[in-house]
Amino acid sequence: MVIGADLGGTSTRLTVATTAGARLATVQGAGGNPTTHGVERAAAELGSATRRALAGLDPRAVAAVVIGVAGRATLDDERAAQAFAGALAAAHVAARPEFVGDAEVAFSSATPHPDGTVLLAGTGAMAVRIRDRHTTSTSDGLGWLLGDEGSAYWIGREAVRAAIAAIGGTGPETALTGTVSDRLLDGPPIGPAHRYRSALIRAVAARPPIELATLAPLVVEAEAAGDAVAAAICDDAAARLARLVGDVRGPHETGPLVLNGSVVREADSPVGRRVRRLIAERFPGDVLTAADGIAGAAWLAVRSIRPHWSDERLAQVHALLAGRPPG
Repeated sequence: MVIGADLGGTSTRLTVATTAGARLATVQGAGGNPTTHGVERAAAELGSATRRALAGLDPRAVAAVVIGVAGRATLDDERAAQAFAGALAAAHVAARPEFVGDAEVAFSSATPHPDGTVLLAGTGAMAVRIRDRHTTSTSDGLGWLLGDEGSAYWIGREAVRAAIAAIGGTGPETALTGTVSDRLLDGPPIGPAHRYRSALIRAVAARPPIELATLAPLVVEAEAAGDAVAAAICDDAAARLARLVGDVRGPHETGPLVLNGSVVREADSPVGRRVRRLIAERFPGDVLTAADGIAGAAWLAVRSIRPHWSDERLAQVHALLAGRPPG
């Protein structure tokens, strides 16, 4: 058996599978990203999820563990890595875990090919070049303070900026003024425009900056209703994300280009639709949507202990783990 896991900020997800591609158990727990929650708590969540997933199974049969984690640099600290190995050992899993980045897991969830590109656009945003299933270069992924252009955070911030501009008369009217105010202020304040503007600024400043990402769905709703300002924000987000892809992907590369994250995952979403069109205009190669990340992690685990298997056999296992028909 193998274990594939994903240590996310909001949840810890883990699957146990056979090397033949049968998923035996999948569980979910609380947030387990070590950067967000600290190593001790994250390791405890991994241990808890492992014990639950292996209930009724023999943990001694687990031959490989691959764990996907955003900001995996935290685990380059030997003490941190040892904490996770210890959590697995406490669940009677002897295999030492291999840690990989979320881009590598996303890519391997969508395709068994070794080389290509990943565009991740959720709360944050980055584009990554993948070679031999490992990251070789990255554009953006700098966090809200320095970048994440085109991300849900960026879109939410632009929604507030558009609302403030409309209130002050320096930008066009938009439905975002009302929806952003409803979310941040429980409705527009009574009074002159400068007080309204100030109230929105104070409301944003009083919250953790990353919470602006929760406003991105307001832009999606307004765009669907025909709001021109929301549509312009989506246009800009897609253009910025396509530029990130261009930073790490040559114009003649033909490897798969994998999309993942709440902003671009759905092909018919406002930004997903736009970015796919821009990518098709600029880059050859198949555009794929990432499957379940833990399936990608489990497949990497299978591959690590079955390196002698043919590409065809590994592709069949990949399809089974990802829930697609083989062939």
